[in-house]
This record gives sequence, C-alpha cells and structure tokens, in this order.
Amino acid sequence: MYPTVLGIADFRVSPPRHFDAAADLMVASVLAEEEADLDFEGLLHLYYRLRPEANEGLHEVHLAHLAGEENQARAAVEYLEQRRAFEPGDAVLEVGCGFGQYLAVAAEQVDHVVGVDLSLPFLVLTRQRLGGRGLVVAAEAERLPFRDGSFAAVIAADVIEHLTGPQAALAEMGRVLISGAPLFLSTPNRFSLAPEPHVGLWGVGYLPRRWANRYIRRRLGITYDDVRMLSVFALRKVFQARFPGAAQVLLPGLSPRQMQHFSPLKRRLARLYLALRRLPVVQNLFYLWGPFFHVVAVKR
Repeated sequence: MYPTVLGIADFRVSPPRHFDAAADLMVASVLAEEEADLDFEGLLHLYYRLRPEANEGLHEVHLAHLAGEENQARAAVEYLEQRRAFEPGDAVLEVGCGFGQYLAVAAEQVDHVVGVDLSLPFLVLTRQRLGGRGLVVAAEAERLPFRDGSFAAVIAADVIEHLTGPQAALAEMGRVLISGAPLFLSTPNRFSLAPEPHVGLWGVGYLPRRWANRYIRRRLGITYDDVRMLSVFALRKVFQARFPGAAQVLLPGLSPRQMQHFSPLKRRLARLYLALRRLPVVQNLFYLWGPFFHVVAVKR
C-alpha cells in the first residue's frame, strides 16, 4: 500500500540520506496551494523563492539551463523517433522529470507521457507544465513502479549525476522499455573546462569529491552531496555494465536562447566549442573536456 500526496502517487521506498522529506513536502504543499492561480512561470519563480539555498546567481545559472531545455528536448525526441517511430498508444517515461520540459515536447508526439521524480515540488511543477496531459509519480530511479516493457522510450535528462545507484537505475530503465525501444540521457561532463552547471563555479570536477563538497559549501553555503558528475569513460562503463543495449555518446550543440544567459567570456567559449566540435582532429578532445554529453541507446 502506498500513499497519495498532493494528488501524486508516492512510491518512494528509501530516498538517499541527503534527501530532506519534510522540507520537500513543505515546498510542494505551498506550490500545490498556488497551482490553480499561477501559470508555470509564476509557479517556477515561487519555487525558487522557497528554496532554502536561494540566491540570485544560482537562479540565473538554472534559468539559463532551463532556457535551452526546450531545444534540447526537441532534439532528444528526434533522436528517439529516429531509433523507433512512435505508434498509437505508445507511452514515454521521463526519469527525473524536473520541470517537465522534455515531457511537454514528448506529449506532442505520443499518446501518453509519465514523469517520475524523487522531489514532490518538481512533480507539482511538471503537472502544471503538462496541463493535465500526463501522469506524474513520486519514485526512485532505482525502483521504478512499472511493469517490464511498459514504455516505447525513456528520457533521463540531467539525472544520472544525481543518483546514488546509477547502474541500478539504468537497469530499471532498460527493464521498463520494450524490446527495440530507445533511451535518451544527458549529463554534464565532470572534466568540462566550462563552469560546473549546478553551481556555476569553475574547476569543480577536477577536485576530489570530498574537497568539492567542502569548497562549494564554503563558497555558496549549499550542499553538493547529491551531485556525482561522470567523465566520458565513467559514463561508458556504467552503460556497459547494466544497460541491455548499445550506447552512443554524442557531443550536443547549444541553443542561441541558452547562450543569451551566458557571461561574455562563457559565450565566446561556447561559440568556439560549436565551431570546433565537428572537426575530427579535435573531437576526441571535446569528449575529454567538452561541457556535456548526450547518450542514445536502444534496448536489445
């Protein structure tokens, strides 16, 4: 037996130690109370005001990322459709749905979309973003509450670096996919030469994890315990160990809308990256030091 919280089925069994369930419910309750009176943008700004670690700089970093997500979402859905054309009755699952941008795009192409997240505030925001077009469920990525072969595609955008058990989560994503169905995943590169996207600081990925946690706590006054970024080598190793299919790591582009939020220096570096990333001579270097990765895999 599992509860329903704020109209959301809650299948969470054992959240990670750093997860504050009481604070999560408090923020979600405030958002749910305002859900009928605010549009998605208004609800999003309210969410940022309620975050205990709120500061203007971090909000700008996150909003810049959000600005580019619609273009990234459309690219993701195109990747998925190239691997397997959607059919009537198909359902798409997003693990770690966040603000629901990817699901909103997927809902234009398939009959059913489902968003899973550990955080109730994110699920309230996704529900608002979808406007009743999909289902949201609280659950851990390592324990998805769905039958084998339930989905025609799975999306996991910017989530694997937040998981304590990435191999178990990938195995679950593979389990709920039908045979021949694709998975799309995106994640920042640990060794990127750009600022770390979660906190907006340079060089964080080059520090040992314990040092990085202390450095960010001292600089920003926030916890970094829930972020474990991967290099291209670690990413490939995780897929080879647990996902039942071949994976292709891609170097994605950046949208003009996303780059509008960059600092002048970061914008110049982004333009250089876009100009050079397709050249075979330097492509391998970008796998080492580029800003982030897309991974597309098909379940055997």
